[in-house]
Amino acid sequence: MARIFNTLLVALVSVAVNVHGFPLEKRIAQSISDSTTKWEAACDAAGGGSQCNTIAVNAFGNLLAAADACGQQDAADTMIDLAKQLNSDADMIKFAQIFAQQPRNTPTSQAVPYCQSAPKNAELDGLFQCQFQGANENTFVGGLSVGSPGTIPFGMTSAVSPAGSCPANPSGPIPDGQQLSDLVDSPGTGSTSGSGSGSASASAVASTTAAASSAGGH
Repeated sequence: MARIFNTLLVALVSVAVNVHGFPLEKRIAQSISDSTTKWEAACDAAGGGSQCNTIAVNAFGNLLAAADACGQQDAADTMIDLAKQLNSDADMIKFAQIFAQQPRNTPTSQAVPYCQSAPKNAELDGLFQCQFQGANENTFVGGLSVGSPGTIPFGMTSAVSPAGSCPANPSGPIPDGQQLSDLVDSPGTGSTSGSGSGSASASAVASTTAAASSAGGH
């Protein structure tokens, strides 16, 4: 009887671990609306009016698992476009740079592919999203192995090291569900290998915006 029970238990565990031959994988998500809260507040303070909320809402939707790989970067470009219309507001630019590096939701606990095109604004050169700590950094959504198209940020010639890190958080990935804007106050520098002068430009801008924010008491 015990042998039959053990056999049944093993079978049930096997079913629980595998569905149609694929292992069950945990979805890693976040409160996406929190990702643009600080940018929207800076935008309101700079006089952006109703555009602030519209752009913020459109932006955070790009953190969903089904979003286009470049949607987040495109949204950050739009955030910076408005900042430049508002006297190049330093806080708006800084928070847009940090937003561009916020981890995106992953439906399979795997790393999320990187955008493979250059941003419109130089302030975003060399910046790419961090990954969540719970994600498998050796495999990307879709079963892509490191080195496959989309697994290395645009402008870089080798894999991100440490895996899961980004310029704003160079030590590694960030805790699941957390907002990068709550963990760092500087967007870091976009010093990507092979990106040339664009990286230098991003580094200079990042340093300038960080200094301006510090001077303003932020």
